[in-house]
Amino acid sequence: MKMAALGYKSFCVLEYHMSKCVVTVKRKFRTMCAKDVPTDKTIRAWNKQFTEIGCLWKQKSSGSPLTTEDDIERVRASILHSPKKSTGTASKELSMTKTTVWRIQHMRLVFEPYRIQMVQQLLDEYHRRRLDLWLHYKT
Repeated sequence: MKMAALGYKSFCVLEYHMSKCVVTVKRKFRTMCAKDVPTDKTIRAWNKQFTEIGCLWKQKSSGSPLTTEDDIERVRASILHSPKKSTGTASKELSMTKTTVWRIQHMRLVFEPYRIQMVQQLLDEYHRRRLDLWLHYKT
């Protein structure tokens, strides 16, 4: 059962309150409604929510914890101290998750990742060849 309507929740809570038996609630729910029967755990959770809060509405979740300015400064100092440091290493040093460090780097601080690029060594001979080619096309 994905998202139960408030009427179905209240029916289950009322029946559970009267019978104190989850099996009885499930049987009556099956005969009354043409929906998937809620699980035992779900019925008990709805009953607990109703007895503790007095409401069956879905409560607001706390959401993910906010990143503090102190955390942002710690990441900034760590990256500026050692720009070649990987996100994994920084996360271990700062006791944060890799995802948090990555998000602070890219979204808050807008730091670009450091990538090692393999380049070819330029020799004097290459300079001479480019100059000759330029002179050839110039004339």
